[in-house]
Amino acid sequence: MNILMVGPASESKGGIATVIANFKKQYQGNTVFYLDSWKEGQRLTRSFKSVYTINAKIKEERIDVVHFHVAQKGSFYRKAILASRVPKETKTIFHMHASQFDTFYENSTSLIKSYIRKTLDSLDGLVVLSEEWARFYETLTRTPITIIENAVEIPEKSDYDSQSTTIITLGRIGKRKGSYDSLQLAKKIYPLFPEIQFVLYGDGEIDKVKQLIKEENIMNVTLGGWIEKEKQQSILKASLLHLLPSYHEGLPMSILESMSYGIPNLTSNVGGIPQVVRDGENGMMVDPGNINEMFEKIVFFLENDKLRKSYSENAYQMIQEHFSIEAYFIKWNQLYKELLKVN
Repeated sequence: MNILMVGPASESKGGIATVIANFKKQYQGNTVFYLDSWKEGQRLTRSFKSVYTINAKIKEERIDVVHFHVAQKGSFYRKAILASRVPKETKTIFHMHASQFDTFYENSTSLIKSYIRKTLDSLDGLVVLSEEWARFYETLTRTPITIIENAVEIPEKSDYDSQSTTIITLGRIGKRKGSYDSLQLAKKIYPLFPEIQFVLYGDGEIDKVKQLIKEENIMNVTLGGWIEKEKQQSILKASLLHLLPSYHEGLPMSILESMSYGIPNLTSNVGGIPQVVRDGENGMMVDPGNINEMFEKIVFFLENDKLRKSYSENAYQMIQEHFSIEAYFIKWNQLYKELLKVN
């Protein structure tokens, strides 16, 4: 079976690129070809080029299934245009990574809503990251929906350092990810635990966050910039906690990656996060924007070494048992096979 995977270049920034990189590195079972729909610094040129090359690529490589990686807004429109160019005899999947597709849909005009529903109805399959997202998409389309959660490579063992003084955030910096809540949390923590340092790794609203740190004299927060995968491993091994108080999510790769290293998370109960983070068992969850609850939970966490170690062990075990890359690819192979059985 020949698969064509369409999405950002695997070396690009973001969770979707990480998923594609995992396919390139470890996937086995079928022949996969890749078409970059955009690349850092070449978004427009790559997008236009993919429109003109996708049909030829499908014919040249005798593609059976086109696997699109899709988010909201521009990502959806680009993939919708590309999907319209796929021959009818070739199966088409939208793999939905969107963290705010519900908001995107609700804020669209009636004409755009109709276009979204029509596009989704034209597919052979829709893959989502959680039960919550499956329920949402069921209100938009009659296309069969499959839940396949994200997955990660898992280190052979967890080297968690429960005495670390570094709390990290991985991913885009901005309001959606709760970055400004993280700053306020850090400010409240400083008088009690001045040794604890918060490091926000990623791109996004860097200048705005820098200015706020300066204006409010927040002493225990630094910006680490965007980190490459090679450096991420050493950062994770030296971290005490991963903080991601998001307002909207799919199933963040940063949570899975940090937990695979035995790092507990303090995060929000949105999107697919409750499927992996269990409050009071392998990490901590709060309602989005509830800084006081975050403060209470993190203080208890910082005061209790036994609790930190317990969360760490359970976090590592959760990823081992339910989010391994091997089980992930088995699910994909099963879906590809089932698609070709349907006439």
